[in-house]
Amino acid sequence: MNEIPVPAAIAKAISDKKGAIRILCSIEGGEEFPCALNPRKTGDYTIIASKQLIKANNLENKEAFELSVREDESDGLALPEELSEVLIQDDWGSKLFEELLPGRKRGYIYYVRSGKTVDTRIKRSFEIIEKLKSLKTSR
Repeated sequence: MNEIPVPAAIAKAISDKKGAIRILCSIEGGEEFPCALNPRKTGDYTIIASKQLIKANNLENKEAFELSVREDESDGLALPEELSEVLIQDDWGSKLFEELLPGRKRGYIYYVRSGKTVDTRIKRSFEIIEKLKSLKTSR
């Protein structure tokens, strides 16, 4: 993983929250994606960039690039359409999902969103709900 440095002044202009700040990023005017501004001991912030993100945006050898950021009003919890539809159809699954901590929800949302096809995203949505149900009944 690589880190994209962000000066504290820019991070504070986006939000005055403590800790990580959920944001939406866009590289070189591309599609927005959810991420976080992570505080460092220096007082500055960084955005963690995966190898996949770096490769997809051809950043391997770039010294400078345009990065747009804005606060994520949904705190990284905007549901993909496929997961939203599955939750609408399953009251118990929806209840179990809503009981999760925000970080766990974000992980599941990311997992669904990272599916390349609609079929994959639907399949993952059902898998998550079934997993939550099996965890609940096994306790």
